[in-house]
Amino acid sequence: MTRYRPLLDRVWSLILGVSVRAKIMGMILGLTLVLGFGVTLQVRISMTRTLTQELEQRGISIGRGLAARSTDPILIHDTFALYQLIRDTVDNNPDLRYAFVLGQNGQILVHSFVQDEDSLESAGFPLELIEANRAASHERYHQGLIQTNEGLIHDFAVPIFEGRAGTARVGLSETRLRATVNAVTGQLLLTTLAVAIVGVAAAAFLTWLLTRPILNLVSVTRAVARGDLSQKAPRWADDEIGTLSAAFNHMVDDLATAQAESEAYNQELLRRNRELAVLNAVAEAASGPLALKPLLERALERVLELLNLEAGWVMLTNGSGDEGAQLVGAVGMPRQVARHETKAGFPSCPCGEVLDTAQPLVIHPLRDICPISTIRLKDDRPVTCHAAIPLIAKSRVLGVFNIMASDPSQFSPDDLRLLNAIGAQLGVAIENARLWEELKQKEALRGQLLDKVIHAQEEERQRIARELHDETSQALTSFMVGLKVLEKADSTTEVHQRATELRQIVADALEDVRGLALELRPSTLDDKGLIPTLQRYTRDYGQKFAITVDCHTLGFDGVRLLPRVETAVYRIIQEALTNVAKHANADTVSVLLEKRTGRLLVIVEDDGCGFDVDHQLRSGTQGQRLGLYGMRERANLIGGDLTIESRPGAGTTMFVEVGLDEIQVMEHG
Repeated sequence: MTRYRPLLDRVWSLILGVSVRAKIMGMILGLTLVLGFGVTLQVRISMTRTLTQELEQRGISIGRGLAARSTDPILIHDTFALYQLIRDTVDNNPDLRYAFVLGQNGQILVHSFVQDEDSLESAGFPLELIEANRAASHERYHQGLIQTNEGLIHDFAVPIFEGRAGTARVGLSETRLRATVNAVTGQLLLTTLAVAIVGVAAAAFLTWLLTRPILNLVSVTRAVARGDLSQKAPRWADDEIGTLSAAFNHMVDDLATAQAESEAYNQELLRRNRELAVLNAVAEAASGPLALKPLLERALERVLELLNLEAGWVMLTNGSGDEGAQLVGAVGMPRQVARHETKAGFPSCPCGEVLDTAQPLVIHPLRDICPISTIRLKDDRPVTCHAAIPLIAKSRVLGVFNIMASDPSQFSPDDLRLLNAIGAQLGVAIENARLWEELKQKEALRGQLLDKVIHAQEEERQRIARELHDETSQALTSFMVGLKVLEKADSTTEVHQRATELRQIVADALEDVRGLALELRPSTLDDKGLIPTLQRYTRDYGQKFAITVDCHTLGFDGVRLLPRVETAVYRIIQEALTNVAKHANADTVSVLLEKRTGRLLVIVEDDGCGFDVDHQLRSGTQGQRLGLYGMRERANLIGGDLTIESRPGAGTTMFVEVGLDEIQVMEHG
């Protein structure tokens, strides 16, 4: 210290040797310079920290926005849309050095690095970048710093759809940040020098002027970091700080837009998930091995549960709207009220309009006489409206799905669209259930028909055996006895007499055998065809049962049908005429057989007592049902359709129409 004492004394003497103004100006200049450099350093540090935070916030926002908007393209495997999204993100964010999307298993889906024109894959992509930063599925994002030859890169990894669809990665460069900080620092240094020259007041004023907007920007940045995107940085001037404030405000607007879009995407995703949950629940309820009524009631319970509603009922139409409907299920309401609404009120009430429009309808307000207006929901809330949803299958309304509510606003347009989709789904389930019941009935009838065929075969064999034993066997026995008598005859006259008797016995036996064979299968059906056989059969039928038979055949000149077609048509007509003789009590029967171009038409019509066809098929005796079903089966076997029209007291008409091709028709020589 003693060594430097002379030097310090000299400096101090020099300072004291100058004028006071110089001292003051020196002090002011020194303080100004110190203050200027100090403020410059502070601003540089604060601005670097602020812009770094802003860069990080913007990186998080860009990453989350990219992740949110990448969900749908990834789920539907739309790589081009994903690539376009990457390009738009890079083009709209100057600080964005790169962006890419990884799949669920870590594979590169798209990226923004230089790549081949014919490929959207990993050409030009630094593969070591994949391991540089990873985000767990439970993290909203994960930030990492990567040192590159271009400078420090802020890397942000954001899970897509909680990591189930992959990861979005973006990297923001500090180049513009450093350039901005350096530019502002240089400006502050120049300003500090100018302030030092102009004076302490100007320096103080300029210092205040330069630091105030930055402090405001820091304050706004902190508010934005807390999530308040309504704050805006005031723009004091059109200089660099003003430009920075404008850029910052634009960034905040972009963040607000991205946040709104993200919330909209999330709401849409939640709505779609809710719809899928309801449809899946209904599909699960409708796919169970239940009868139709339990199936619909369980589906109604699931819909009410998932839509947070309380009561409803399901009814199926009995045919046309004038025939009313049938209650098949009710939840959250007295069953007698639902039954009264179904039988007494429907379809005269407004909800019956869905039968004509096939569109969902919200009934509000309810009529005073509506039975459901007396129902109370939870918390003693009254029922003020209900939605009527048509159950549709193949453009036909099979029933109505009704859901009650205390407020019509509970049925939004989205809810009605969802309920309409549920109605279509349940309509298909109803149609399938009915077809399944019909198939089971047909299979049961088919089994009964097979039993009847086997039983008829056995009865026919017994009858043939009995006929052979009772008539043919006795005739042969008489023939043998006659031969023995003939052996002992003495005179020619006696021989001639015995021979005549024996010839008559043989003739009678032969006639019986021929009659038996004719009943089993007419030989003329194979030799001469369907038309002669049918004419002979109707003639014998009329004589046997004392019924007038009018038989006409058209279009069979020179042609015959295939044997299997002729046999089936003959048996159908034979069965129809047998039913007329047994049940119709008819006086006249008309038979028309016409071959037209490409089809065969068979009509059997009588003037008998008639019958209720649907009732007979549902509840008639087994023999009667199997007879009708057997004719229908024979028609189906040759590719035809059988229709029976009848009503009590109005006779019966049977139509059979068979499509014919060249294979089923052959020339008759």
